[in-house]
This record gives sequence, structure tokens and C-alpha cells, in this order.
Amino acid sequence: MDPAVVVSGFPGIEEFPGIADAWHWSPAPGLDFAAVLSEDRRHLFQVNARDSYDEALVRALLVAACKNGSRLLSGDALLTTIPGFRNPGHDFDVLAAARPEVHRFHEVQEPELQKVTWAVFPGYGCEFARPDRYTLEDARESFNRFLTPANLDRAPAPFLSVRYYNTVTKGGTGRQGSILVKPEILYHELKLLEGAPGSFVEFENFRGQVFRVEWDLDWILSEGAGGEVRRMRLDDLLAFAAKSLHV
Repeated sequence: MDPAVVVSGFPGIEEFPGIADAWHWSPAPGLDFAAVLSEDRRHLFQVNARDSYDEALVRALLVAACKNGSRLLSGDALLTTIPGFRNPGHDFDVLAAARPEVHRFHEVQEPELQKVTWAVFPGYGCEFARPDRYTLEDARESFNRFLTPANLDRAPAPFLSVRYYNTVTKGGTGRQGSILVKPEILYHELKLLEGAPGSFVEFENFRGQVFRVEWDLDWILSEGAGGEVRRMRLDDLLAFAAKSLHV
């Protein structure tokens, strides 16, 4: 299967200006796709944009993907990042890519093309844990629910895994163990610890740091096994949690 032959036959396809073996197509208003062949001409790097297409940003992504193609295609990491990506007018700081098992760009209409297509998108370093941290389920959930890579105007969606149980509300992650959530969920559960002895919230950031918070007349924060233990006011705790997710 030749990716160039398949892609060049898509309805409305046009050459992407200024890049060899690259294309742009728009199957519906507000929906733009762009792709470029890898150096070996056997793989495709594709960028999707929904209501946020920026030709200059997409060009930078395609060029960076080609330049770093061997790094993106090598190994078995489900989500790969390459630091140092920059584009004027945006705060993104990494080039990110998802393997074919993670995204579903061509899964239905072109299953053979799906097998050789890597989703490429701009990202922020705080959004990605170490590669071996992701199960396939986690990678898919992160890609679809949190990273929203087709939104090229998005703010950071920091990696955040949480495990918790509250003795008062009876809410918790239960048998699921640790789950990926948005920061708002973490902040909400931290607030609910007040007056709930025996409750806890554990959260892990993109660096792999794990923090545990419990209630004992104050919020008690500890980092890892045998780490420093601190009593904190709620405002200070929330500020610490927010900072830990981005820095």
C-alpha cells in the first residue's frame, strides 16, 4: 500500500504549499486535514484541525515531523514528544505524535492507511507522562478526551492521574484505582476532604511525582513514601497542586 496514492485520491485534495509530498483537504466546513509522507515514503504524518486551522502552524508541524521522522516512528511508545517545538503566536513547546493504535483517523474508511498514519499535533510538556506510564486505554483516553489535538488553539491539559476515597460523600475511584482526570476534579475532591477524617486524595503529575492529601483539622500533604509532610491551608494547597501540574 502506497500512502501517497491513497491520500492523493481523496476528494478535494490539494498540494500543501511549500512542502514536497504533502497535502491539504477539507471534508467539511471548519474541518481541515494536512499530511506529509515520511522520508521512507511508507508512513504518513497527519495533522487534524477543527475550527482552528492555521496554515503556518500546520506547516511547522509537518516540517518538524519530517525532520524528526525517525524518532517519531522508532520504538513502541504510544505517545511520543520531542521538546523544543516553537511557533510564533503560540505557547506550544513540544511536537507530539500518536501511533496508529491510539488515534482513529482512517480506521473506518481506509484501514490499511490507518496502520501507517501517525497523528501529529502541537503540545505542552506538562501534558505527557513518561512513555511507559501509558496503557493503550490511557493513551486513547488522553488523546481523545484531554489533549483534543484537533484544537490548535487549546490551552494546556496537564497529565493528571488521581486515586481518592471520601468517607463522607462515599465517592472514590474504587477498583479502578488511579484514573485520568481534569484538574477541576482534583481541586473539587481536595476541598471535600475538609471534615472527612479517613479520606484521602492521591495525585500524580507528568513528572511521576505522587502526592497524598488527608484531613486532620487541616489538609496534610505528603510526597511519596517517606517524603516531607506539611500542614496546609486550602488556598495554599490548591495553589501547590496547580503549580505541580505545570512545572
